[in-house]
Amino acid sequence: MADSVLSGTGPDYAEDLVFTGTFEPFRETKISAEIQGRINHISVDAGSIVTKGQPLVQLDHALLQLQLQSVEVQIEGLTADVNRYSILAKADAVQGVQLEKAQLGLKSAQVQRAAIQEQIDKTTIKAPFGGVVVAKLNEVGGFAAPGVPLVHLLDIERLKFTINVAENDLKYFKTGQSHEIVADVFPDKKIVGKVSLIASKANAGNSFPVQFTVNNFSNHALRAGMFGKTELNAKN
Repeated sequence: MADSVLSGTGPDYAEDLVFTGTFEPFRETKISAEIQGRINHISVDAGSIVTKGQPLVQLDHALLQLQLQSVEVQIEGLTADVNRYSILAKADAVQGVQLEKAQLGLKSAQVQRAAIQEQIDKTTIKAPFGGVVVAKLNEVGGFAAPGVPLVHLLDIERLKFTINVAENDLKYFKTGQSHEIVADVFPDKKIVGKVSLIASKANAGNSFPVQFTVNNFSNHALRAGMFGKTELNAKN
């Protein structure tokens, strides 16, 4: 809700509307593996700053590598068969069905190789976005599986700032509009927030949440859970 502060004199005095709110994570996630496997290595710890695509956890893939090597040998042999049968078929030395059989076998082995390689790629769990590791939720030697959290990651480049607005004051906010926000702990630092969401339904307090997207400071000093306010001037 807004606090009203009167300024000026006369019939055209202005009323400053101050809305208090809270900074929240722009996005956060608990990362789990897409496949099952034993954890061989975890390259981060709580507090680690990571970039998008950075490897976080490595699962054991020794068995998959052996399967890949086996398929590679099959592909090598089938490729040789296709080349040999192609030459013989041109000379009418073998039936065309033998060449087709070898070609189909080669395609099947190549598909199998791609499937195994995809499984191997999934044993390296990477950061879906840049941020800070809030918690490491498993250890080396542990078992990873879909749905079992391994790392809790928080985006620190951007935050959300949410205020609650009375229905009469909603007219002052429009999606995409920029407003200046001041964090309580950094009163001298200017923060520009862009309205990203205006609730279409009131909350339990009969006010409407209005959400801003803000960029963090270069030193990431702005943190989720901090309080702040935005002030606007409205004619009475």
